[in-house]
Amino acid sequence: MINLTLIIGTLGAITAACLFFPQIIASFKTKKTRDIAWSAIGIGIANGVFWAIYGYLINDLFILITNTVMFIGATTLLFLKRKYN
Repeated sequence: MINLTLIIGTLGAITAACLFFPQIIASFKTKKTRDIAWSAIGIGIANGVFWAIYGYLINDLFILITNTVMFIGATTLLFLKRKYN
């Protein structure tokens, strides 16, 4: 039996974790980050941190890993923004 809830949750986790990676790739290729808002990066970092802590506190490895990856993506984008802005 297919567990629809697990499938939807997995797809949501994958898309959330990959949120920043297209922009990271574009930033590496073009060496430009001028159009990326600092606030979007800050919100992405905060979001990843809060959700990862929440996942840890409720002992949910799925939430913890997903948002740790999201935090890493947002932090990578922060470093690229500082370097190429």
